[in-house]
Amino acid sequence: MKYDIINDIKVVAKILRLSYSEIAQELNVARSTVTRIVNGQTYPSNSFLEDFYSFAYKNKYHSIELNKLKIEYAKNIYKNLLFHGARKDIEGLIDMSHSQSDIDVGIGFYLGESYEQASSYVFANRQSSIYLFDTSELKNSKIVEFDISLEWILMISYYRGQLSRFEKSPVVQKIIKEVEQSDVVIAPIADNNMYEILNRFARGDITDMQARVALSASDLGKQHVLKSNLACQSVKIVGKLYLCKQEREDIEEIRKERADRVKKESQALIESLRRQGKYIEEILK
Repeated sequence: MKYDIINDIKVVAKILRLSYSEIAQELNVARSTVTRIVNGQTYPSNSFLEDFYSFAYKNKYHSIELNKLKIEYAKNIYKNLLFHGARKDIEGLIDMSHSQSDIDVGIGFYLGESYEQASSYVFANRQSSIYLFDTSELKNSKIVEFDISLEWILMISYYRGQLSRFEKSPVVQKIIKEVEQSDVVIAPIADNNMYEILNRFARGDITDMQARVALSASDLGKQHVLKSNLACQSVKIVGKLYLCKQEREDIEEIRKERADRVKKESQALIESLRRQGKYIEEILK
């Protein structure tokens, strides 16, 4: 899927009240270049895409933040809109063939509830894009949902390979069976800080209560993981957003600041609940 560059140029021109000649001047290209692109006669080069979307993101006239405008527009059309950060173009049908088995919910196609979350995982890659998905047809799928609970902690720890001592536990196997027999798993998103907390719980360093409360500090929202071909065939790509260099740098800065804050908050919560709850050996003995 290509970027909707024709409509994007028209939107930017309208918001900033600029002619195509003025946009061409801002981008340091010929007016005919912009005209041919808008008329659908040619698709722009990578350098044009970067320059245009950088201009649309921040410029001397007004900070448009075009991607956010497009998301708000899409939400008015698609009531079940989700996001996927991709490091390379998605071609053909959606499937799980490129998924890793040792991540949050195992093999699956991962979708997030927010643009910020999706972009925070792929911002470091210059070729990355954010895809918008209409997921309204998933309502007919078999869905399993988790909140920040012991079951969720055990599930993430299992797929992350942190429960080798307890992977045969009936409690763990019941959870994994339910997950693997589902079409869609909806569960809280786990980031790097959360993985460290999960590691500490799996090692027996902190209790389940300490882990649950500390993990709630992250509050990254939930991810929707497609676990079957039926689920993959039920979603539809309805948009593709460009991440320009300046936006990727802004995302990185926000991500770092947030990670530092959450790490301090979660550690304080762990210390305030010392010895409250049960250790993993007590739960899965």
